[in-house]
Amino acid sequence: MKTISVPLSRDAMHRMDLDECIPGDLEELSVSEEDFLALSKTGVLEEINSTLSKLIDEYEDESIQGQTELESALKIFQKLFATTNSDTLRKIIHLNEMAMKYDTGMFFYF
Repeated sequence: MKTISVPLSRDAMHRMDLDECIPGDLEELSVSEEDFLALSKTGVLEEINSTLSKLIDEYEDESIQGQTELESALKIFQKLFATTNSDTLRKIIHLNEMAMKYDTGMFFYF
């Protein structure tokens, strides 16, 4: 199972780095293989990777951090959501907004 995690505080992000998270530290989305394939077909991951110089792909761990990167990612997610109406993209947009609110990041464990 692939997971996208957003720490809900700077302290939570530090604990996540140490693999010492406590309940309530993270907002997470589990992405099934089917949802991942559908997401891949939208081109959103390719656009994020190209725009932000990331490598979000199978068997890779990657993050989007900092307000500038998070804002750029949000625009890409929203643009593709408008054309696909994907429930998975809607959930990712929510996580992106949470990461911006708490000034943390989105961590992709694919």
